[in-house]
Amino acid sequence: MRGALAALMGLASFGALLGASSADTPPGQVVHVLYAGSLVTPFEKQIVPALAVRGYALEGEARGSVANANMIRAGLKSPDIFISADAGVTEKLLSGADAPIAWYVSFATTRLAIAYSPASPFAARFRDAQAGRVKWYDVLRTPGLKLGRTDPAVDPKGYRTILAMELADRLYHLPLRERILGADGNPAQILPEETLLTRLEGGDLDAAFVYTVESTTRKLPTVDLPPEIDLGDPKFAARYREVSVTVNGTAHVGEPIAYALTIPKDPPNPQGALAVVRFLLGEEGRKILDGAGLTLTPLAFHGDLSAVPADLRGSQTR
Repeated sequence: MRGALAALMGLASFGALLGASSADTPPGQVVHVLYAGSLVTPFEKQIVPALAVRGYALEGEARGSVANANMIRAGLKSPDIFISADAGVTEKLLSGADAPIAWYVSFATTRLAIAYSPASPFAARFRDAQAGRVKWYDVLRTPGLKLGRTDPAVDPKGYRTILAMELADRLYHLPLRERILGADGNPAQILPEETLLTRLEGGDLDAAFVYTVESTTRKLPTVDLPPEIDLGDPKFAARYREVSVTVNGTAHVGEPIAYALTIPKDPPNPQGALAVVRFLLGEEGRKILDGAGLTLTPLAFHGDLSAVPADLRGSQTR
């Protein structure tokens, strides 16, 4: 990525360095986090309670990462921590003299998949698709099937869905992007990320494009996409980069999914922010994220490494 001064290291050694404990977390601290909506379940059910034991009240706002980043850039939100489902979105916050962040670290990946409702009249067809008895894209083209996806203008999963279908066009030599999605902003399919899974679980939708971290935590059955198009396999990074989509004047190029976090400049609670980052990237936080279905990756720091808090920066040489 542009401007990257990446330093890679094993997750185990970083966890040993940053293992948080109640001894270094003063009570009564409120830490405000803007985070990717795809992480809402592990945050609400596990991360928030775990940090409460350490004396921290985590106030989180979950929505599309592009929307969160735009709020930070516009000065509408001043969080202590920003966690994005697309490191590229975070990278853009590094630019300009008034850049709201100076550095970030990528830490995990996931895959794009098709989740379906067990109550859907098409559930048997989706099970056949997962077993390889029928083509997944033929099921999605079934008349009457209700398909959901997120808005590509505000959520990385939204534009990644379009990228995946563009890759599917090339893989299968079929116009699947047009036949399955219609227009990029098709209002018959697009729903807010905050309600997409609820609508699927409630039976309002038959299927939706999701991350596997979401289907794992919500225990939703899925149809896996081939790794050539699911944006989750670094082996196919070159193939992913062959496609792009432009949304509201911003070009998004295909690349492996990468979650990233940062502590913005001048956070309201810098000590609390650092302690929460220690937890998230330490042993217990990594265990939660791994159990939620994320694939943990070696930590890669980007941007102005001299601005990284000292104990985090020191991890690069250990």
